[in-house]
Amino acid sequence: MQTPASILYLDDERDNLIAFKAVFRRFFTVHVADTAAEAFALLESTPIDLVISDQRMPGTTGVEFLEQVYLRYPQVIRMILTGYSDMQAIVDAINRGKIYYYLSKPWKFEDVKLVFDNALETYSLRRRNEQLEAEKLSLSLKAVQLEKEHLASRYAVLKNQINPHFLFNALNTLAALIGSDPQGAVKFATRFAKMYRNVLEHGEKQLISLQAELDMVENYIYLQQIRFGSSLQMHMDIPQRQYSLPPFALQLLVENAIKHNIISRENPLHIHIRQAGDTLRISNPLQERPSRENSTGIGLENLQQRYALLSGRSVGYHHEPGVFCVGIPLIPDA
Repeated sequence: MQTPASILYLDDERDNLIAFKAVFRRFFTVHVADTAAEAFALLESTPIDLVISDQRMPGTTGVEFLEQVYLRYPQVIRMILTGYSDMQAIVDAINRGKIYYYLSKPWKFEDVKLVFDNALETYSLRRRNEQLEAEKLSLSLKAVQLEKEHLASRYAVLKNQINPHFLFNALNTLAALIGSDPQGAVKFATRFAKMYRNVLEHGEKQLISLQAELDMVENYIYLQQIRFGSSLQMHMDIPQRQYSLPPFALQLLVENAIKHNIISRENPLHIHIRQAGDTLRISNPLQERPSRENSTGIGLENLQQRYALLSGRSVGYHHEPGVFCVGIPLIPDA
């Protein structure tokens, strides 16, 4: 059920206030005041949609009162009650109080009710339009911010994968394979090209399927395992894959784990990716390198911003004894 509109009527004659309230309380929430001070107290404490003021009152006139209402509460609809002969009050009210309508005394219920209904409908449409404009602006700003974060993520992924250390290690691995394992070299080069094709193919998208992201991670892990051998292992337990996520979200976390931890026969790195409902949990043992590689500035901060813009959810991360864990939300396929 729709909440009745709230009306405030100011008049220094109590009989007029009683009559007004008795007639209109069936249709509106009616508040009355016999002084401007009382009326402003009600405006301060109570949501009011429409204000009607008598013109001729001792102290503060209706025009003066409505002028202050306009300055302090510009969204409230303003009307004035006056006699036919008081045309100067009408002109003043229009110019100074920005009134929507003036009502003549004595007023008739049918006429006044129609004026109220039309004014409140206009008020409602105006407020709705303002709300829609605000929502439109918010969505535009959100889209700009999301595009900014997406471009930053894409740039960082590309930068990370063409940095000199990565290329040096990859090309050295490929050169070694050409002499010792030509078929392995072909497979390595194919995976290497596929990894870069994925960056170009998926880099334009805001979301990609979970399966596509897992394929990219498997390609990346394959290339790294040629270098680290069995010292690098990835374990996946993902029974349901009908989800999406921002491109490279998972891959960036796997890259960080490899970048910041010791990987050797004595200290193999096991990366676990496990599904828990609509969340992927990525964990690895903490075996930090004495001197870490410089960060690209991507990582968790960028993921947090992208997820906040895309879904309103956040990336969670914490340390357990000897283990670093990250939880990233999965977005259901539409």
